[in-house]
Amino acid sequence: MATRSNPIQDQVAIVGVGAAPYSRDSQRSLLDLGLEAAVNAIRDSNVDRSQIDGICGAGLGLGIMVTHGAGVLSLQGALGIPSLSWAMNGWLGSHLVYAANAVYSGACDYCLIVQAEQRISAYSKAANQDPFRRREAKFGVHSTVANVHYSEGWIHGAESYAAFANRYMHDYGAPREAFGMIAVNNRRWASQNPAAVKRTPITMDDYLNARMIRTPLGVLDMDLPVDGAEALVITSKERAKDLRPDPVFLHAMSLGQAPVAEFYENGNWGHQSPWKAFGHMWARSELRVEDVDLWYPYDGYTPIALGLTEAAGFAPVGEGWRMLQDSWNSDEQKLALHGRTRVQTGGGSLSHGRVGGTNYYTEAVHQLRGKAGEGRQVKDAKTALFGVGSYFHDPAAVLFRVD
Repeated sequence: MATRSNPIQDQVAIVGVGAAPYSRDSQRSLLDLGLEAAVNAIRDSNVDRSQIDGICGAGLGLGIMVTHGAGVLSLQGALGIPSLSWAMNGWLGSHLVYAANAVYSGACDYCLIVQAEQRISAYSKAANQDPFRRREAKFGVHSTVANVHYSEGWIHGAESYAAFANRYMHDYGAPREAFGMIAVNNRRWASQNPAAVKRTPITMDDYLNARMIRTPLGVLDMDLPVDGAEALVITSKERAKDLRPDPVFLHAMSLGQAPVAEFYENGNWGHQSPWKAFGHMWARSELRVEDVDLWYPYDGYTPIALGLTEAAGFAPVGEGWRMLQDSWNSDEQKLALHGRTRVQTGGGSLSHGRVGGTNYYTEAVHQLRGKAGEGRQVKDAKTALFGVGSYFHDPAAVLFRVD
């Protein structure tokens, strides 16, 4: 795909990041979690809260409430912000893309992006046999089409990703260890991240012997439901100069999409939405995958991360698992794609905790500022690439850079 005009390139900057602590049972509300993350991000940005004139919510927490306006209104009121000129709901990584376009267009000057998550009781092993918890999943935040319980008919559940994983293994000869390398890598990074919920390192034997959920996917292939929140503050490049010395720039972005007939089809590997998104994103940059220092593929399930790795261009279709094998550092128990690109340095959704991928963005900001901490900091990191989403809709392909 030929390089095309990208006037927004490096013109929007992340100036603040913040989080609320992750836990498995905080007894805190979504608003409480989101508010703490928002306050921390605003303080980090050096922006006065009265200057915030845009808010974008996302995910299964604040985002689901934003569809009715409640999430943004509650957060705005709790922050004491008298007026907004722009507000929107996103999904997974799309919220950052929407917000960046709003800042660049002038719809708002300083935009706050917040994603909060809450671990509901339906996300437990016991819920499968509990009709009341099943009802919570059926009629609560995970209501689905046809009024069926998500474990029986939710197309984004373990059963559908297990089907994709089985098909990938069948078509390309991949072993389960290909998915296991992602899980082990992410846990090793999480062991160095004091904010991560799961910090005990795992081995490949641990992965292979973990409880099976839907063959070939076990419990270590699946993201970790948590209570937690992440937030970012973004503004224009010009305003960022007056706020802090180390802004992180949004270099290129895309929310590319495949037709519905393709993105739910098992046999169309290599033609689904992530491949569209990354094709459009790379066409907006002079950088290439060889220039990427940090890679953050969505790891709601390990097969998603493998698919996104191929879609981003690290390996041809069907060759990602071999590339992972060639990139495995057995001493570190970590990946270094093609010998250099580090993967999910915070632990990702598998081990840090599932907050819709927003924790990838904030982790990368810490890395690109050089402030990720001893043991986790990747030396001289200048670029970070993200694939936040699934095989289906809303895959956000995003590239950060610093000067």
